[in-house]
Amino acid sequence: MKACYALFALVLTGPLSAAPLPTGASITPSGVHTPVGCFPANLALSPNGRYVVVTDIGSRSQLSVLNAATGALVSQIGFNRSHEGGGKDALYVGLAFTSDGLLYVSRGTEDKVTVYTLDDAGTLSETVSLADPGPAKGVTACPAGLALSSDAGTLFAANNYTTAHTGFKGTLAVLDTASKAVRGTVATQGYPFAVAAVTKGKLADTKVFVACERDGVVADVDPKALSVRRSIATGDHPAALLLDASQRRLFVANAGSDTISVIDPAADRVTSTTLLRPAAAHALAGATPTGMALDAAGKRLYVALGDMNAVAVVDVAGKPRLLGYVPTGWYPTAALVAPDGGYLFVANAKGVDTRHPNATPSGPNGAWGRYTLSILEGAVSRIRIPTTQELKVLTAQVLKNNRLAAPMTAGSPLKGIPVKHVIYIIKENRTYDEVMGDATKGNGDPSLVLFGQDVTPNQHALANRFALLDNFYVCAEVSADGWNWSTSGMTSEYTARNVPFNYGGRGRTYDFEGENSGVPVDLLGLPDVARSPGGYIWENAARHGVGFRNYGFFNGSGVTLPDGRTVNYGNGVTKRALLGKTDVDYLQFNMEYADSDAWVKLNAPETVVMKSFGKNKSPSRYTEWKREWDAYVKNGKLPPFTMIRLPRNHTAGTTPGMASPRAMVADNDYALGEIVEAVSKSRYWKSTAIFVLEDDAQNGFDHVDSHRSPSFVISPLVRKGTVDHRFYNTDSVLRTMELLLGLPPMNRFDATAPVLDFWNAAPDNSAPYTAILPDPSILRQVTRKTAYRAAASARMNFRDADDIPEQELNDILWHSIKGTKALKPAIVGASKIDG
Repeated sequence: MKACYALFALVLTGPLSAAPLPTGASITPSGVHTPVGCFPANLALSPNGRYVVVTDIGSRSQLSVLNAATGALVSQIGFNRSHEGGGKDALYVGLAFTSDGLLYVSRGTEDKVTVYTLDDAGTLSETVSLADPGPAKGVTACPAGLALSSDAGTLFAANNYTTAHTGFKGTLAVLDTASKAVRGTVATQGYPFAVAAVTKGKLADTKVFVACERDGVVADVDPKALSVRRSIATGDHPAALLLDASQRRLFVANAGSDTISVIDPAADRVTSTTLLRPAAAHALAGATPTGMALDAAGKRLYVALGDMNAVAVVDVAGKPRLLGYVPTGWYPTAALVAPDGGYLFVANAKGVDTRHPNATPSGPNGAWGRYTLSILEGAVSRIRIPTTQELKVLTAQVLKNNRLAAPMTAGSPLKGIPVKHVIYIIKENRTYDEVMGDATKGNGDPSLVLFGQDVTPNQHALANRFALLDNFYVCAEVSADGWNWSTSGMTSEYTARNVPFNYGGRGRTYDFEGENSGVPVDLLGLPDVARSPGGYIWENAARHGVGFRNYGFFNGSGVTLPDGRTVNYGNGVTKRALLGKTDVDYLQFNMEYADSDAWVKLNAPETVVMKSFGKNKSPSRYTEWKREWDAYVKNGKLPPFTMIRLPRNHTAGTTPGMASPRAMVADNDYALGEIVEAVSKSRYWKSTAIFVLEDDAQNGFDHVDSHRSPSFVISPLVRKGTVDHRFYNTDSVLRTMELLLGLPPMNRFDATAPVLDFWNAAPDNSAPYTAILPDPSILRQVTRKTAYRAAASARMNFRDADDIPEQELNDILWHSIKGTKALKPAIVGASKIDG
């Protein structure tokens, strides 16, 4: 019997891949899979039951129509046209069918809902659009979830945008489908997302429920009075709503709480809440329910769990109880039961592959390019619903995939390692091959090197002396999710969803480092919609009495609100927990300012635009950090945990008059070397460990995976000359630091991450380090006007994190350094600046 079950699991899920995802989990995707584009976010079944419609919200967005009987692709419409004056066609998550087959589709930041017909052959045709104007002039509405009244005469659209101009409230738009007029808007709690309208029974057309993800409530809206009757607290980050066939139960997926709540629509009260986490991770966030489907009998609820790469099967015939899990692809977002009742459709936002090398362009004839968000091909899986016995086997597989097959142990594998001080350095956006591809002891591709040993001598020297890690992966794709993974160990569902939309060129603000719509909301006492469920590493430290100091993490520029109040100030922090713990004279992300003082030592002022910053007039980030470091060395009061941002290896492309990309990376490399030198010549050296990683790896190419990235662990307690080919990732660094500092994990990801394991119990590798000055001919390179795509670079904003088209920057970096047959060298020495 056991052999039969093993065979079933193999057929259904395929063999367990030897290569885990960058997040550390493995996937064994069930069923058959249909590629549909980037980040499929929702599914809808046509009224006749013949077709499943899929909407994408990522870099390559399209509406796809699948055959509901087979899962095969029938037709597609692309939404990738660039608009004159900026912006692109947009799709967002909302899909709503009328009983006669009209399909309403939310268009996100285009502030409209478009109506399509779906013919018998499965072809979509656009008919009209309904304008969904923003709540204030110049403010987008970004319609998300959609629902229709019983006669389809009224459309309800949750406008998933909240700003100071709306008093930090959200809005529900009420649209007349016949006249296309806006009947009105209803103010709700922040960031309304999912919508469910009651269309049956005594309550028909009297109640519309709206999930407000920022505030953890579901609003009961009176569609006639255009007002909120009641806000029902459900759980953190409600992300999906589903009424059963009788419409007497409203299911709510609470993405941040990892729970399903059931609301009685008549009484507006929660009747039950069910935790979907497995027992091995009971207290730790990391399941993330994102979408739901109910069987025809209303007895089985299927819940897509984005961060477990699984569908939870919940018995809801009586009091809801978790039955088990079915493995899926990477980050499932939506589920749907097929008309025959025997199959599930599941949208896997990041597809069914674990590795995405980008040494060469991906896709048909290289059509997808090499950018990490463009080459993640999402897929819809058609999965046979398992029997009870089969579900046991599949549940065990899901637990194994997520490193939860056994209870997590409480002991520390680093017990006895005498580290008392941890320094955490985050840099910007490089792949392993870009920087370390020329390291002969590692698995590198020298042909992909842009910033090799000649540009980064310190990183190479530190890897050679301490630890070379050639199988290290950042968990994120870009900086927006990268800064959350790097400081929280995971992201929120809001971040996971909006990052590919934002970076696909479709708008929305950069909400991911403590600001929502440009406002540091935490400083106003408002929830941060993008905050990860387990919180941040500095919050973890503060809760457990571990002191810390911050240099550049989560700094903002400040904002003046419509009422005249000023929140924050230039270079202030965006989080209350960082107030008083941050050197506000340490400049945040800005490529005009130096990371190191190499430009001073080599007399190269032409390589920086800002010659100093802050009240101390420090000429570099290193100099400002060193000022406080020297004081700590003198007074002996260094906090156990230090966070340092060294951003200049991001580069400013080929902006004329700015230091060249190689010069900026050389400056960044020397800053790291200087920090290590200062620590190694101090009283703290023998009890300190320095951890260095990139927040993401989006601005480069790698022959193994677009997430593979350089990482460094520097300490006299690291075994000299370590070469470690084992898998590690962002969460490995977080977990290792937590163990050394005596901190518990923040969530399931860091709790189960492999710990960096190359330590000695004594500081045997304690010789002082001397930083290697950059080659003056590299550091002094300044870009001229004739450089490759210099005009395009000049139009980009390099004063704020990732406020640029990153794919375009990748092209600029590659060709300006590697050159093409048609191009002259892109950079020249400072003495030969052109213009």
